[in-house]
Amino acid sequence: MEALCLVTKKNNRKFGQLYQIILIAIAVLLSNTTSASEADSLLQKRLTISIKPATLFKVLNQIGEKAGCYFIYDSRDVDSKKRVKKRNFINSSLYQILTEVINDSLVKFKAIDRHILLYRDRAKRNGALNDEKERFIKLKGRIVDKESGTPIQYATIGIPSLALGTITNQDGVFNLSIPNLYIDSTLIISHIGYEPYRIRGRLIQNETPDILLKPTYISIQEIIIRNIDARGLVAKAVKQRLKKYLPNEVYITSFYREGVLKNGNVVSYSEAVSKIYKSPYRFDSRYDQVKLLRYRKIEQKSRQDTLEVKLKAGVRSSLDLDIMKNLPDFLNPDFMEYYEYSRNDIVVFNNRTAYVIGFKQKDYVKDPLFTGVIYIDTEDFVILGADFEINPKLVKKTTNQIVVKRGRKVRVKPQRIRYHVLYEEHDNYWFAKHIRGDIEMKVSLRFLPFSNSYNVFFELVGIDIENENVKRFKRKETLKSNVVLSDISYEYDPDFWDGLNFIEPETDIIKSMRKFEPKIEKITSEIN
Repeated sequence: MEALCLVTKKNNRKFGQLYQIILIAIAVLLSNTTSASEADSLLQKRLTISIKPATLFKVLNQIGEKAGCYFIYDSRDVDSKKRVKKRNFINSSLYQILTEVINDSLVKFKAIDRHILLYRDRAKRNGALNDEKERFIKLKGRIVDKESGTPIQYATIGIPSLALGTITNQDGVFNLSIPNLYIDSTLIISHIGYEPYRIRGRLIQNETPDILLKPTYISIQEIIIRNIDARGLVAKAVKQRLKKYLPNEVYITSFYREGVLKNGNVVSYSEAVSKIYKSPYRFDSRYDQVKLLRYRKIEQKSRQDTLEVKLKAGVRSSLDLDIMKNLPDFLNPDFMEYYEYSRNDIVVFNNRTAYVIGFKQKDYVKDPLFTGVIYIDTEDFVILGADFEINPKLVKKTTNQIVVKRGRKVRVKPQRIRYHVLYEEHDNYWFAKHIRGDIEMKVSLRFLPFSNSYNVFFELVGIDIENENVKRFKRKETLKSNVVLSDISYEYDPDFWDGLNFIEPETDIIKSMRKFEPKIEKITSEIN
């Protein structure tokens, strides 16, 4: 794979190089009406509360804290940004308080458990309800921060006992399909730095509510508070990477998937099980090898499509994104001077206490660099993970660096390029457990007034590590570095894939591995 650099030489300064991992080739409700008489004891609860002028979002939070309940609502039904005037309620029912505060006769209330759903008559708005007899039911919603109201990306939503789950997109929105049989099951919603949230599936059926997560605050009695040099902390973590990350070669059995979505619909999708020869962290990813074990793909291209987006990457793309093996410029001591670093927070990250170090390019740097956060363990000072992206203000400058071929009439505008890296400990050493990359772009034909939205993604998760009798693969067994996974010819194994559905693009890949692990153990034992 050809290495790309999203930073350039300017005024004889080298900004450094991060292996870019994608080359893109582009060719030519619960709508039963509720009244005060029908409301349960929660809505009839008596409260004395003084409400100050604020947005409805903040007022509902205040009422929820006082009443010991949670509100969920579809932003199309309830305008959470509208201003609420000062009001005082003395021994008033919760139903009465909500009626006056919301001040919209079309908004109904329904209480289930400790949740209160605010909704409009779905039959009037959509014409009809979903058929309850359908085999699968799609649950939708948006996850937001309870204090700020901002969307939460990569929150997980699912039923852990059934290995059903998905994650939120960049707007905090999720779509989860579950069997109708499990509509009364409890969904668990979680995200690093927030308290887990539980809600019954039926409560959000036929709705698209905003679900509020409450930030967690860590007791830091055991942590010595000091004026931390954020840049120095990053440099310290990088300096000890050869001591803290895998010192010897290992085999990592991994699951990989990649795909292209056009206007939210899958154009192509591939997934594979592979065995990776992972060289020690003192070497970069050029020394790593990939051996394909099982592979399958789907393609849903229309002959009428005038544009085609192809992923030119493969499993090796994820290897190149192992940022502790291949230092990007925001971790490279030689180029850190072009960034500003700050300590943003202290959170619980994968059950470990971590500093959240933010970084962004300095104002005088005009070429597109990265912005994001790094999670650093407060005790061992190892990098536990990172979420970062190309500077959104400058991402459109990267067109010529991510597009290697396009028609003369084709226009491409990158919208967002973002990455996620997560490390995990194994035998007292760390390795890249989970890697994901996403490129979002608008593609249009010259002189046409409309454009298509494309999302190109790839994702890798390590499942098992072997550290005995490890040696390099024979050359004929490995994938070439420039292979496009969706283009290769590979014998399909129905015995392995039988009963395993393709994983939805937004599904939590780590949780989904529970389905694959028994069969992966079988094929690896057969190969060994």
